[in-house]
Amino acid sequence: MPELTFGQYIRSLRLRAGLGLRRFAEMIPMKPSNLCRTEAGRIPPPRDAHVIRRIAEALGIKETSPEYVQLNDLASKARPGTIAPDVSEYVASQPGVPLLLRTARGKHLDAEQLRQLVEYIEAHL
Repeated sequence: MPELTFGQYIRSLRLRAGLGLRRFAEMIPMKPSNLCRTEAGRIPPPRDAHVIRRIAEALGIKETSPEYVQLNDLASKARPGTIAPDVSEYVASQPGVPLLLRTARGKHLDAEQLRQLVEYIEAHL
């Protein structure tokens, strides 16, 4: 079974919200033809976190929801070598994040250790 794409995901969310393509395109704003091509996977998803945020808002998705994370993760997955737009925006706004990431890289943390670090941060901060 093929993996879910950004375009497939926003199309399913759009239909679930009862929005037609043209109406949704007006809400985000995007040309309907570009939205159609994005949903079909013929053009890549937006890179800009603000555009992803507008899409989420138009679909009634909160920034704290799993759907918002999925939207951002699928957008970055379509562009190999990039990170999710919401994460990129945060990294750019917080000068300490590169230090944190370089430290984790320098310590050669594996997936389990990174999971434990996340749990520690959630429990203590």
